[in-house]
Amino acid sequence: MTARKRFTVLAMINLVFLATAAIVGEVGFRLFWHPKYQIRCDRWLVGSGMTTAGRKYWPNSTYRIESREFNVRFRTNAQGYRARPEPTPTEHPYRIAFVGDSFTEGMQVEYDKTFCALIEHGLAGAGQGREVVCENYGIAATGLFEYWHRITHDVLRPDAPDALVLCIYPGNDFTGEFPADGFEPDGRPRRMYYTGPTWARHVLTWLTLNSQLARFLQERIHRAGERLEPPYEAPKLWWINPVVASSASDAPVVRRSRALLQAIDDDCRRCGTRLCVLVVGPVTTYPSYHGQSPLARILADWKIEAPVVDVAMEALVSPHFERLLFPRDGHLNESGHAYVAQAALPPLRAALAAPAVTASRR
Repeated sequence: MTARKRFTVLAMINLVFLATAAIVGEVGFRLFWHPKYQIRCDRWLVGSGMTTAGRKYWPNSTYRIESREFNVRFRTNAQGYRARPEPTPTEHPYRIAFVGDSFTEGMQVEYDKTFCALIEHGLAGAGQGREVVCENYGIAATGLFEYWHRITHDVLRPDAPDALVLCIYPGNDFTGEFPADGFEPDGRPRRMYYTGPTWARHVLTWLTLNSQLARFLQERIHRAGERLEPPYEAPKLWWINPVVASSASDAPVVRRSRALLQAIDDDCRRCGTRLCVLVVGPVTTYPSYHGQSPLARILADWKIEAPVVDVAMEALVSPHFERLLFPRDGHLNESGHAYVAQAALPPLRAALAAPAVTASRR
């Protein structure tokens, strides 16, 4: 046998072996590996929805999220965010954009059970002649850095909403370091950081959505990469204590968190959009600070005048607050979304409806 034939035979043997191993591994993981949830898309040709606004879903698609605790089908709109089940009820509504992570997105429950939809129903009639429409800009596994880019590129452009509710989850929105190259030398966040996806990212997204084995390997590689990163250097839980936040103002994560929130506040003012901060919970590591909202005090110290509605602090002291969350998944269940909406409605109505809802910029 010539060298070329030997190489061909060995290549074929290895390909057959790898294909067999992949099939056996996929069957094994589908039978015996049970992650917290699995996301699948009804489209065969699907890839990464990454844009200059950060991570998103593939636009105009239907996804299904499955776990032992829920089984929900949800659609995405043309921008890659969770779509409303019905079109906007009027041509020129009073628009309120809700920006946040998986707690805001609420893909564990049906759309009309999310606090975003429930707040929209609760604010009905507050527009004084204009219908109130709440738009869901929540994306799972994102944080404050991506909120800023999402707001800059998608929410405020091309047509800024009348109000923006920034939904902060104190469980992880301040727990990681922000990329140093995402900020200008003077500390301001860069407006251009994310780029469109490469073919490799498209393929990786497709494999993650269609293969249990690929998702398992991706999670393990991601965790291994996190262990190789330098240790997180910042005062522990600085966002629950205004005194600590003030004394650690030079720490990179504190300084950059402040820069991001100030940039969001400045951009909203520039576009004439009313900004409000909604702290979502409950979070066991986020108690009140002498009976006050810790983040409200910190934002006041940072000269950010946006009203803060702290539901997380209130939920933690409510009886049996753990019943507001899925026991295994940890996200808000239907009761949790209803609690957030009920607790947030009165202060949101006072913060948004009185001076802002009556003012039309169109």
